[in-house]
Amino acid sequence: MPSPTAEELLSSIGGLSPELAQQAADRIDECRALLAADTDMDAVQQHLKDQGVPLMIAVLITTRLIGDHPSRLKAARVIVECSPARTRTTAH
Repeated sequence: MPSPTAEELLSSIGGLSPELAQQAADRIDECRALLAADTDMDAVQQHLKDQGVPLMIAVLITTRLIGDHPSRLKAARVIVECSPARTRTTAH
């Protein structure tokens, strides 16, 4: 049975599989707990990257973490794409 977060994702995003919705929901709930424990958003983004969460799914998760922002998708993309976790380059 899907969690309430997964049910919300399934009802608001067409074409999302129940399995992917539940995986994303688990990450959303996990990240909400991190934020509630005073972890900042950059650390949350690093956590998602360390867990192997793809960029697009990280954006989806972040849209749910930032709440009722007027430009929620755009704001989430900026947060994810500009986070130190995603912009760090390794010197070769």
